[in-house]
Amino acid sequence: GLNAYAGILEALYARERTGRGRHVAVSLFGAIAEWMAVPLIHHDYAGRAPARVGLNHPSIAPYGVYACGDGTAVLISIQNAREWESLVRRVLGRPTLLTDPRYADNDARVANRAALDAEIADCLAPLSGAAFCDRLNEAAIAYGEMNGVDGLSRHPHLRRVTVATEGGEVAVPAPPLGIAVGGTRTVPRLGQQTEGLRREFG
Repeated sequence: GLNAYAGILEALYARERTGRGRHVAVSLFGAIAEWMAVPLIHHDYAGRAPARVGLNHPSIAPYGVYACGDGTAVLISIQNAREWESLVRRVLGRPTLLTDPRYADNDARVANRAALDAEIADCLAPLSGAAFCDRLNEAAIAYGEMNGVDGLSRHPHLRRVTVATEGGEVAVPAPPLGIAVGGTRTVPRLGQQTEGLRREFG
């Protein structure tokens, strides 16, 4: 759906500029194949697909979920040398990692991921999730706090709309496009629109 939406918008822009329409075709296979680009490249060019690594990245380190002392889980993905140095100096407070040959560059960090993750865990043990996130913000390092459904329910950026159902009003997530949504919508009761749909599509 998202790929179709993007394709339709691109086609509309192209028509606006050229006056010509464009065929838009998307498939579920194509969408998932794009998501699999990293393991596919590993397979095709490195000779083997990476093993399952959860939220870690098979060719970037540190990249994954790290637990803080209060149990808060935070995902970080260090993408370049600036971020690595900033993480080590400003967030972890352990500049000796910069001169450790096991972590000299990304390839070395990937090869020594277990040792690196242990170092990071040691640094995070005395920190709360809030303190870790504050340091990441100050160091201009992107991160994501891991939430369960309870965290989603309390999240300050969750927008909701109210819909009426036979069982009463239900608050559901608002459409993600940022369009203002007003009024209460109604969920039809079972069978309410059956005859109209049969006439329309029969």
